[in-house]
Amino acid sequence: MNLLVPSKGQSKVAGDSADMIQARRAIHEAGLYEPLAATLRKVIHEHVQKPTNILDIGCGEGYYSRYFQERMPAHQYYGIDISKTAIKTAAKQSQTIHFAVASAFRIPVETASVGLATRVFAPSNDAEVHRVLANGGYYLETGPAPRHFWELRQALYDEPKAHTPHRIALDRFDLVQQDQCHYPFELDNAQLNNVIAATPFAHKGHREKRASLLQRDQLTVTMAFEWRLFKKQS
Repeated sequence: MNLLVPSKGQSKVAGDSADMIQARRAIHEAGLYEPLAATLRKVIHEHVQKPTNILDIGCGEGYYSRYFQERMPAHQYYGIDISKTAIKTAAKQSQTIHFAVASAFRIPVETASVGLATRVFAPSNDAEVHRVLANGGYYLETGPAPRHFWELRQALYDEPKAHTPHRIALDRFDLVQQDQCHYPFELDNAQLNNVIAATPFAHKGHREKRASLLQRDQLTVTMAFEWRLFKKQS
């Protein structure tokens, strides 16, 4: 389903490319993000007991929605992404999750109809999230911790920089819980190439360093995330 409202000057091909989606699906299938998904599932399970509507903002090819639904099937799941290719891929993997092409800045969802909104590595609009959440609804946002993929940064940059800290406050929301998730993951050459293709590293860093990095047989990387659970103020 395509619910994307065209904007003036907007590219005809919005969101991640087909190559990025294919590479991202491959690293998800390899289990690269499974410890993070398990952590987020635990947070959701602890705070959202009653069946509700769960909206995955910037869902990509639907990995997290599928992971949550398989383990918490009582909820109704929805996912939106601006990439048509991502949504087509997601829809092929699940017949019971409702996926739609749509912008996180103009979410095509009724006001106060969502019990939990999740956002993993995706842009969003705080006002829109607040609008679609029911009173007392939750918002779980996840981003990179300072040392995420640090080994890749060391390999690609002369002076690598850590990710800057995320916000700890959100207007008209209460911060319920926050924490970080860290673990190492050993990438083989195919996985390493997919990680580069699926992330901004495909176009960043020194070209020669990237070419050398892609030839490596294996590399152990640091996976580091920070997440925050907010609750909409009544």
